[in-house]
Amino acid sequence: MMTEVSIEEMIEFIYDRCADDLTEEQIEMVLELQQEFLDSKGLIELEEDDLY
Repeated sequence: MMTEVSIEEMIEFIYDRCADDLTEEQIEMVLELQQEFLDSKGLIELEEDDLY
């Protein structure tokens, strides 16, 4: 079973818990790097969304 999760959902989740320590931009950068890494290893497939 495959569950889709958006970057925006992940940013909000992390930001709500770490708002004092990380900016939304820092969180977004780390998540994008994580996606690229997982994609490069064939563990996930990236799909373009309406935001980009």
